[in-house]
Amino acid sequence: IADVLLSFPPILVALLINGILRGALPSSAQAESALIVLILSIGLTNWVQYARTVRGSTMVERRKEYIEAARTLGTGKLAIMMKHILPNVLGPVLVIATINLGMAVLTEATLSFLGVGMPPTQPSLGTLIQIGNEFLFSGIWWVVVFPAAALAILVLAVNLLGDWLRDALNPKLR
Repeated sequence: IADVLLSFPPILVALLINGILRGALPSSAQAESALIVLILSIGLTNWVQYARTVRGSTMVERRKEYIEAARTLGTGKLAIMMKHILPNVLGPVLVIATINLGMAVLTEATLSFLGVGMPPTQPSLGTLIQIGNEFLFSGIWWVVVFPAAALAILVLAVNLLGDWLRDALNPKLR
């Protein structure tokens, strides 16, 4: 399932899930549930990376010698998981979380720009960019440039945080 989901672009999967969930809801509840639909559509496209990373890191860690030594000493499976494997898996997961946070912000802005994200009455950088796009070539360029710059700076800041976390949590650099 994970490989199949990774073969599709996340924005298309989010559009599909968004369309299905909005179609299942009555029209009176769509404005109130727009945020929940966005969270579900973005969340259902991003779980695959976490599952693959946690599984791969766990498989690597459980074959290491110190895990075998802990098993030999009689340490239980839960204790090995909590004391040894989880701390080593947590670093890559946090890095992926920061990258996915930036991608989630971009996905929300893209869906809102296309008109299928947040309703126009809710604040969203994508909605602001969509509204400002109409004024871009009429001399009022700042209406689109400042929300777009804010979006770019926000995503860049989140990605820089992810780079810092990767460096801080890398056991080889400690």
